[in-house]
Amino acid sequence: MPKRDPGHMAAVRQQILSAARAVFERKGLYDASMSDVSKEAGLSVGSLYVHFRSKEAILVALIETAELSGAPFAACGSAAALLELVETILHRQEAPDTAGQAARTALEVAAIARRSPEVQAVVIRNYEQLRSAVLDAVARVNADAAGLDAADALAVGESLLSLLIAAQSQMLIGVPTTIDTKIAAARMLISRLHATPVRKKR
Repeated sequence: MPKRDPGHMAAVRQQILSAARAVFERKGLYDASMSDVSKEAGLSVGSLYVHFRSKEAILVALIETAELSGAPFAACGSAAALLELVETILHRQEAPDTAGQAARTALEVAAIARRSPEVQAVVIRNYEQLRSAVLDAVARVNADAAGLDAADALAVGESLLSLLIAAQSQMLIGVPTTIDTKIAAARMLISRLHATPVRKKR
């Protein structure tokens, strides 16, 4: 039996994930089938099952590779940079995809996570990575400024994280995100970390 080329296998896996993302956003998780994904990917259903045992397994892989990385926060070295990043993330919540399907898909992921330990574990891991990145950025900025004590800095970090999550949740359920108010709150919180007032973005 010939050995499978790892490079080819990885490319096919990525092809499947890209196709699945398109199908899930177009049809939603519940209405999408493995057959839909195979057609989108230009592969047989059997080929899909070589790489993923189920639609849920594809979903887990997509969540694991989603852009929820804390990397941008790792680059924040000042209060101004931290505020700029938080503002950028908040403004993204004002403009969800035009069809609204990505938001509906995210809600379906939340529903699935409630009953699937595997999906829930990935969602929790992504959240914990984001939380850690936000708290580390706040602690780093605070230490450089010799500002708040550790407990107050932690409260600032948790509050910033709550603002980001609240904005995303409001966008997902279709209620006003009040981004300007959240940005004002973020500015107030971050200004506590630094002796120099954080300048407003123009």
